Amino acid sequence: MNAAGTNGDRQVDFTSMTRQQLSDWMNDQIRSANMTLDESTPFMLMTMKISVDTFESVDMATDTMPINFFQKARDGIEGAKSHHDEAGLKMLESALRIMQQRQGQTIGVEVRA
Repeated sequence: MNAAGTNGDRQVDFTSMTRQQLSDWMNDQIRSANMTLDESTPFMLMTMKISVDTFESVDMATDTMPINFFQKARDGIEGAKSHHDEAGLKMLESALRIMQQRQGQTIGVEVRA
């Protein structure tokens, strides 16, 4: 969502997105019927972050750290394999396929005066 196209179009970039940007993209996909609620589950889980200091949820709106969600999904896939978690594996593999298909997709036009 942070890469600009040639005409000011915003494009999806799963290699460098904040958790809020991923959440916004996911919600847009659901609203436009490009993604089912079941398909959104791994994306929702990837937006969660717990502080190791307080063990509380870290607010997405204030967390501006870009994340490579391709790598996060790949790491999750490896974890699911090592724990023999077939359901988690299928969910994360599906999320990775969706990200690969939609990487660079135009998501809107930024209008500037």
